[in-house]
Amino acid sequence: MPLADAPAGAPTAGAVVARAGAENFPVASRLLPRRERSHLLAVYGFARLVDELGDTIGGDRLAALDWLERELDLAFEGRASHPLMVRLQPTLRERALPREPFARLIEANRVDQRVSRYQTWEQLRGYCTLSANPVGELVLHVFGLATPARVALSDSICTALQLTEHCQDVAEDFAFGRVYLPAEDMARFGCTTTDLAAAPNGRAAVDGEPLRAVVAFEVARARELLADGTPLIDDLHGRPRLAVAAFVAGGRAALGAIERARYEVLAGVPRAGSGRRVLALTSLLAEGRLARVDAVRSRRAPAVAGSTRAIAAAYCYCESVTRTRAANFYYGIRLLARDRRRAMCAVYAFARRVDDIGDGSAEVTQKLHQLDVQAHALRALRGSSAEPRQEWDPVMVALTDAHMRFSLPSAALGELIDGVRMDVLGVTYERFEDLEVYCRRVAGAIGRVCLAVFGAPGGDAAGGGEAARLADELGVAMQLTNILRDLREDAEGGRVYLPAEDLRRFGVIGSGESAPAPQALASPALILFEADRARAAFQRGLRLVPMLDRRAGACVLAMAGIYQRLLDRIAADPERVLSGRVSLPAREKLSVAARSMLGGSG
Repeated sequence: MPLADAPAGAPTAGAVVARAGAENFPVASRLLPRRERSHLLAVYGFARLVDELGDTIGGDRLAALDWLERELDLAFEGRASHPLMVRLQPTLRERALPREPFARLIEANRVDQRVSRYQTWEQLRGYCTLSANPVGELVLHVFGLATPARVALSDSICTALQLTEHCQDVAEDFAFGRVYLPAEDMARFGCTTTDLAAAPNGRAAVDGEPLRAVVAFEVARARELLADGTPLIDDLHGRPRLAVAAFVAGGRAALGAIERARYEVLAGVPRAGSGRRVLALTSLLAEGRLARVDAVRSRRAPAVAGSTRAIAAAYCYCESVTRTRAANFYYGIRLLARDRRRAMCAVYAFARRVDDIGDGSAEVTQKLHQLDVQAHALRALRGSSAEPRQEWDPVMVALTDAHMRFSLPSAALGELIDGVRMDVLGVTYERFEDLEVYCRRVAGAIGRVCLAVFGAPGGDAAGGGEAARLADELGVAMQLTNILRDLREDAEGGRVYLPAEDLRRFGVIGSGESAPAPQALASPALILFEADRARAAFQRGLRLVPMLDRRAGACVLAMAGIYQRLLDRIAADPERVLSGRVSLPAREKLSVAARSMLGGSG
């Protein structure tokens, strides 16, 4: 067929290759041999060509796609005319690629011409089997490694990458008249198509919270799919392993960019730079190394029971809450194996819910009632099923499943509720021993729950054993750090957690006073005194690490290391706590987590 018959506006080979570097994942890593890079770029060229014909050219797009299918047949015969299809011919021949995945990519773009919305996740997932999964299958064929089991894992990765792009491109897709967010998910969070329209300033035309909630849910789902497919990396070796790891890392980095934008996707497409992608790849490969070390040191791997779709969705929600609202915590637990990490996210999501009740604007009596409701839900944990009830509560669904897997000490979670009751009732603290009770309830109790997930030595997660005592010490240290970090914010809200005897000792309040002015708390001597107290608690609590397995120990080191660096920053400039919240940049947290994973201190 002569080249003149090609549809007007079809991209040139040069334009496609130039665009490859802007993708979320490296289309063809320069670490691969030149011939394999050439084959992967040829496959990418076809995928890009079919997307351009289905998305951007003018005229009859269905006719253009019909033309491409004829070109595909000619390419298998070695007689294609378009430059991108000519470039594909040696790859088809040398790697014996099947026709069917290419045909599915064309069909996906035909679907785009007649379907603009998807009611359910299963419908959208079916679309991904046409629009995304064939690419991963073709990559495996290029390497000569395609088996049914590997293709299934690849499908999970590719669906995750497609879902990630749908989240990034909400505004662009809506401009084309398409909505790839499932309608059932939008309805769940009260999001309508009105929420998808950008105002002239590029942000949401209306309150953007419903859309952000939907995007957060889909991002969590994409991370779950990536995790499901990640075992493919360990099933490969050498350069193919590195290539697939780069795809997964690119997806992780893209999801991280959306999270750092706080799920605001209308102001611009959140994308990760090359540095973020390299960090994600390094972290991913280190996780694999750590998993292999664990497998050698352990004679058994924890069996993870299959989850219902509702349980999986509940864990997705909890992971999203954790990632967006507890960055310090998440940098540590991301080092855990998937089942432990998900359980920790369920624990955090519950703790976050309880804290939000205490920090909310409701009347005291209403807050106490809400805390009683959560306490009742905890009492129902033991012996209950993780299947959703009529009122689907993702936090309790995930927490119940985690309890069934790890025998979580529900009494410790009950102590957390008791600690928040102290906040609601406005309890003040005369001595440090009084404050210590509060810290052990709101933070040490979480540490004891973590021991159950880690697999506490001697099973003392729920009791008074040495591991539980050390977990309490770490909880006290971290909570003291939080108290110092939030001095101004808490004081402006009418809360002062530091013991009154310490405030009097350093002249912050007089003998007859009870509530200092916020600015008076900027006593360097007071803050350094409390920082030294927190450091001592860290030193005692970190004796827990040698009692845990390597991965759990790395998690504890990462979390404690991040908090210790935060404490050092506060101690270096005590007055800074009254000018704004002290925090660590993401790169420093990543550094701490990486060193912890490799066995070093933070």
